[in-house]
Amino acid sequence: MRRSLICLLAVPLLAGCAAAAVPSSPQVTRGTRVTISPMMPVYTATISPVGDVSASWRAGCPVAPADLRLVTVSTVDFAGRAGTGEIVVHADVAQQTADVFGALYAMRYPIARMEPVEAFGGSDDASMAADNTSAFNCRVTTGGTGFSEHSYGTAIDLNPIENPYVKGSTVLPEAGRAFVERTPAPGVVIAGDAVVQAFADQGFAWGGDWNSLKDYQHFSISGD
Repeated sequence: MRRSLICLLAVPLLAGCAAAAVPSSPQVTRGTRVTISPMMPVYTATISPVGDVSASWRAGCPVAPADLRLVTVSTVDFAGRAGTGEIVVHADVAQQTADVFGALYAMRYPIARMEPVEAFGGSDDASMAADNTSAFNCRVTTGGTGFSEHSYGTAIDLNPIENPYVKGSTVLPEAGRAFVERTPAPGVVIAGDAVVQAFADQGFAWGGDWNSLKDYQHFSISGD
């Protein structure tokens, strides 16, 4: 039996789910649902073991595939339509991840795309260019040599085009140059807004608060 957290989120929205010994295939053990409006489906989230992560994991990575979880959540796109997104994170932050995306769904924060980086061959550049919200990817820090927090599955990049990485004249992804000036717009995260607060409520710090550079897409559970 493999230990796995698998739950649906129920009122109250951020109620936690206890860990339970379950088979490796997803099974709902307890749950919660939050109705946004009569026109929108209820929010659901499941947490299950990961499948193939060969494009984003390699020997020497600081976590093993067994330490990772696939979190599948309800999302809202930029047209206001409900959908489903998937993201791979460390097991230790899987419930917080499900809870924070529940909060984003409740406020109808739009997410352009949300797939594991396997869909992009493990390429962070390709994932960002596609405006893909993602988390685990065993890679070095941008412009550095050490492991990124994404290598631990404890950091999430949210709508990278609307929330680019900015250091001097470097803007990643390139399409993010249109959003370097931080003015309110769909998907854009602004200091002190409800999105930053939703992540903070679950222990995630925001890269937009950094001093040496601004990583507006980046939310890290460790606060680094």
